[in-house]
Amino acid sequence: MHNQSLVSEVKNLIITSVNLHHLDPAAITADTSLREGGLELDSVDILEVVVAVEQQFGVKINDAEVGKQHFRTIGTIADFVEEAKSKQ
Repeated sequence: MHNQSLVSEVKNLIITSVNLHHLDPAAITADTSLREGGLELDSVDILEVVVAVEQQFGVKINDAEVGKQHFRTIGTIADFVEEAKSKQ
């Protein structure tokens, strides 16, 4: 189960970092994909999200495969941040 306040924080960070203010935040959930069928972000947008998450939460994504695994949905990002912070 995702931490709902962290999901909300990640969602707001993504909306701000890649300028998705035209979308209804209520329509974006933990299961919303960053790519096809969801927010439709391209690779540049995803990179901006990665940088924003690293800066906001003080976590580091050191491996592209790890990034691909964790940056699929809003919820997988929130889970990654929660796990990374618990190891600090």
